[in-house]
Amino acid sequence: MNFGIYINKNKSNLKHILDIVINELSSLDDKIIYLNEYEFISNLIGDDCIISKKESDYDILITIGGDGTILSAIRSEYKKEKPILGIHAGKLGFLAESDIKNCKKNLKLIKNSMFDIETRSLFEIELSTDKNNKYICANEIVIDRGQSARTMKANVYENNLFVNRYEGDGLIISTANGSTAYSLSAGGPIISPSLDLITITPICSHSLSTRTIVLNGGSDITIDFPDQKSSRILTIDGQVEFEIKDDIKVNIRTSSKKVHFLLTEESDYFNKLRNKMGWFNSLDDKNNY
Repeated sequence: MNFGIYINKNKSNLKHILDIVINELSSLDDKIIYLNEYEFISNLIGDDCIISKKESDYDILITIGGDGTILSAIRSEYKKEKPILGIHAGKLGFLAESDIKNCKKNLKLIKNSMFDIETRSLFEIELSTDKNNKYICANEIVIDRGQSARTMKANVYENNLFVNRYEGDGLIISTANGSTAYSLSAGGPIISPSLDLITITPICSHSLSTRTIVLNGGSDITIDFPDQKSSRILTIDGQVEFEIKDDIKVNIRTSSKKVHFLLTEESDYFNKLRNKMGWFNSLDDKNNY
């Protein structure tokens, strides 16, 4: 079995986790392929690394970092549609299946093919002024007013039918997988990550009655902008930014490609919610049930 490794080099405990991964996965039958930060890893572990090449395929993608590392790895590697195991090296993190405490155990399970796969949706984004390029999103697209102090207006269409004109600080268009990210902070619902749907959540809406709307995952969403503004920014997964001019239309649809998250026998989404979000915090209750 071949393993692709994608890292965040800024994590302080990276070396410790990498040592565990190498010890568990290095064998005559297994190959480790480093997919990014090749020179950094070579200097860090003093080993003969294999950099990602077209002829160097892998079976499972392992990320070491936080949720941002997983999102970056998805955009880099999504066309291969390989199962992803995230090893969490940060603080909060909803997407990582493993952490420094249990990664050794989980890697053993993976080598013995003791895992399940959960498929989740990706968005494909196209700008009307750049139809030759399509951008992938795993969590959310945010369109906001940028540095302007003025509210922004946005018209939203589903399959060419007018949905609403939103006015406020911006919009969050989220996959189910991204429901526990920015959308949640803006009042959006928590959604089981395997569902195929699209949510649109206004940011600080000018109308108090405007709330999150949930649309079919097969919908084509178009957004245009009726107001004249000097600043408007589109951000993909908190990592890729574009300035949006007045005449640009943003088209969003669910990609034919999917992201496949690897789940071990210890996977429990609701337990993760209880722990990460601090539910059951009274003196008489425990976080783990």
